[in-house]
Amino acid sequence: MRATDQEKAHIRAYVEDQAQEKVVHLEKAASELVGPVRHDIWDVHCEDSRWWVVTNSTNLYDQRDFKSRDVVLTFHVGLMLRMSYLQERQVPLAPDEAELLPGSWRRWEQAFEAYDSGDEAENFQAVGVRLRECLVSFVGETRSDQLVPAGKDRPKDADFRAWSELLANYLAAGASATKLRSYLKKSAAETWEYVNWLTHAKRAVRTDAEIGLKAVEHLLGVFTAARVRLANSVKRCDECESYSVVAGTCRHCGWTDESYEPPEFEPMSEDERERRLATPCTPSSDISTFMSPDDLLWAEATNGRAVSGPSEVTQDHSSTASDDSS
Repeated sequence: MRATDQEKAHIRAYVEDQAQEKVVHLEKAASELVGPVRHDIWDVHCEDSRWWVVTNSTNLYDQRDFKSRDVVLTFHVGLMLRMSYLQERQVPLAPDEAELLPGSWRRWEQAFEAYDSGDEAENFQAVGVRLRECLVSFVGETRSDQLVPAGKDRPKDADFRAWSELLANYLAAGASATKLRSYLKKSAAETWEYVNWLTHAKRAVRTDAEIGLKAVEHLLGVFTAARVRLANSVKRCDECESYSVVAGTCRHCGWTDESYEPPEFEPMSEDERERRLATPCTPSSDISTFMSPDDLLWAEATNGRAVSGPSEVTQDHSSTASDDSS
């Protein structure tokens, strides 16, 4: 089958990175649409081995284990399907953001265990129980007496609706965050109502439990995003309203924030300085070849093929291919 030079370069770089062998020959053997996804099957020869490479997502398989390309495609599709289900059960946030609500996300993962435990209504009700515990845990990890306005009674510890409203008021305070504040409150209230319904739904089906899982996942995600938004709030210029305010001074109009206080930096000790200087750095002159993404695109466009040459170029292709690997 016909293949572009860019496709060949991509597969070559991927295999050489994964198999740690030089590719001596490759060709596209087949291409098949399975549902909405197209999978290309490549026959790749290395110096001491031979591989099938199947795309979307890209993975390679030793031809000693898989004699037929039909067999390898069937195995690949099944593997990718299982991988997609596993990914659905993973916390959809970066580790540092997920650490803001460790208990809540742990109980959310436990709700998936209940989801997988059976096919009866009782199993799906158990998902609701776990999700309710997740939301109560969310309250326990976010509530604070500082959220309670002066003169107001403190809500009960497990009062999810009251604490979520107070948290929304804190995370999205002010007129500019009116829509976000309203969205947080409505999402919290509706998610709580749905989870409680699921807990007692004697005719619940699997889709009902899946909706509950997605709703709670979304709720935890948007409250985390609102918390990150508040922590990363940027000072705006009072004169031109630019966000380019650095060290209390606007880069556009020169406005100065009189309330700005420079951060305090602790001086580095001599012991720490010596420790850091003990490890030699790598000067830029030690880099024999450098190629930016624009340089590479230009070279491919002018030459009509993938650039051959130093290992740095191959590594550049390899990193792109690895992102697509399973």
